[in-house]
Amino acid sequence: MALPPTSEKQIQNNEWLQALYHLALELTALQNLDSVLNTALKHCLDLTESQFGFVGLASEDGQALDVVAMDGFHPDTAFYEHFHLIPLRPNVFARAVLENRPIRSHDARIDPAKVGQPQGHPPVIAFLGVPLRLMDKPIGMIGLANRPEPYDLEHEQLLMTYAAQIAIVIRNAQLYEELKLAKKELEIQVVNRTQQLEEAKESLAQKASQLQKLLNEIVDVEERERHRIAQDMHDGINQLLVGAMLELKSMQHRLTNDQVAQAENSLQSVQSILHQVEAEINQIIHDLHPPSLESLGLFPALRRYGEKFSQYAKMPCSVQLLGDPVRLGADNMEIHLYRLVQEALQNISMHSAASQANVLLNYSSKTLKISVTDNGKGFDPSNVDTERESHLGLIGMRERAEIIGGQLKIQSSLGEGTVVEVMVPISREFGDG
Repeated sequence: MALPPTSEKQIQNNEWLQALYHLALELTALQNLDSVLNTALKHCLDLTESQFGFVGLASEDGQALDVVAMDGFHPDTAFYEHFHLIPLRPNVFARAVLENRPIRSHDARIDPAKVGQPQGHPPVIAFLGVPLRLMDKPIGMIGLANRPEPYDLEHEQLLMTYAAQIAIVIRNAQLYEELKLAKKELEIQVVNRTQQLEEAKESLAQKASQLQKLLNEIVDVEERERHRIAQDMHDGINQLLVGAMLELKSMQHRLTNDQVAQAENSLQSVQSILHQVEAEINQIIHDLHPPSLESLGLFPALRRYGEKFSQYAKMPCSVQLLGDPVRLGADNMEIHLYRLVQEALQNISMHSAASQANVLLNYSSKTLKISVTDNGKGFDPSNVDTERESHLGLIGMRERAEIIGGQLKIQSSLGEGTVVEVMVPISREFGDG
């Protein structure tokens, strides 16, 4: 049985289906939004034999169409920048979006919904516009114009089929663009964050270096004080330890020769020597942490230290009191203040060329102010932060004051001595000293 001849209509439908298939393949391979729009619009013009057309996407505020692709009409840059936004109002062009349905016009020039065209725009005669939809909601439209014959229902259906495919690809391309933008922004954030981390790392390294120098300075101060206290005992302890080691070696030799009684005598000698070492070490520890600070308070401890300072620095040092002293039991505040005054007096001894030093403790109801003054050569306090290497002692004192919630002030000028003043808050809850 012979098949009926294929009609011209069927041939056209087959061509359109094949074109739709090839469009889908071509669009799927594209990721750039401009390429998607231009390719899709070109296919639509070719299949419908239209002279020119456009793709418009709704603006974010929903008040206009942004013409994002054009073909068959190539306006200059000034024309496009001025007219690329088409207001969404009832007219032959925008109704496709406003009414969310296809719009056809045999002659837009005489259409009841016509609007004027900007000067320089080619006349629109036959017109077909269909909405671009996502989830049945219009996101824009495709507009075709000036086919040799009016657009019919089949063109409308064909373009709606295209529009459904194109809307999905447009959204995919938009998502891809958004992903690229997000990736770029993320990369910028990573670069910025990396730079911030590098700067923070460098700053941390500088602070660590500065802290190390401060610690070294503090250690130097402490070591000088320890050496002064322990210098008379050091040789004695070493000799005692050497004696203990010799006795142990002798005991080992006697045990090897079964001289048990003599070995017991050596052991007793070692025990006696170690007791002496323990007593010497306890005395050093006792001196390094003044017992008067714990038992009597800050003022008596500083007064005794002032007496010792006067002896070894060969410089008069007075320690005076104003107000009613109280114990400062929080956060080891008293030992911090004690060490701070020590450091201030050490600086006077080493750097000031002074002949007199004074320490004044002034207790009020809420604060304790300690002033350490000298009549030495003075210096420029503004150089403390700019010349940190030369003033690590003062910087360390400032750090120590901040640790206990206090403030350190330095007043000095060349040839007029120096005043180091620390002020800390106090609480009466600990009771009177």
